[in-house]
Amino acid sequence: MRYAFLLAFFIALAGRVLALEITIGGQNITADQFLETSDSTLAADCQEQCSGGKAAIAACNGENTCLCNSTTIGMIVQCEQCFFTDLIAKNIKSPDNKAGLASALTAYSSACNNTANIVIPATSLALTLPSDWDGPMSIELTTAQTVVAVIAGGVLGVGALFVVNTM
Repeated sequence: MRYAFLLAFFIALAGRVLALEITIGGQNITADQFLETSDSTLAADCQEQCSGGKAAIAACNGENTCLCNSTTIGMIVQCEQCFFTDLIAKNIKSPDNKAGLASALTAYSSACNNTANIVIPATSLALTLPSDWDGPMSIELTTAQTVVAVIAGGVLGVGALFVVNTM
């Protein structure tokens, strides 16, 4: 009886040691913590998209092959994509190292490779820009503003040459 208890105890400890440990920003987190974010607004905005990923992680019950299979990864990427899109729409930085960052997905992939020896293709982890994002904006001058800027530059340049030549 005592040996059976000790065997069960060591198996439980071994299972914990071999659990998927994801290293993000110098911190080790478990798969259960991966889709949690410190920003309550971001969590509320993506609650629907993240519910599948959280449920899939919970259903895996710590089994690494389940945590690293394509179905679970797809649901995790869907949640991270929602975080990423929401961060872009609000024009804010990620509140923590896990929400909407490709580096977080890379860390998850590395944990799968290191712990379960499962290689996840980089194409499965890619976050895409929202279709309505038009990129960083540049300030463009109208024709009249360009004329004024060129004239002002010319006057300053000629004035500088005049000062240098009369010294």
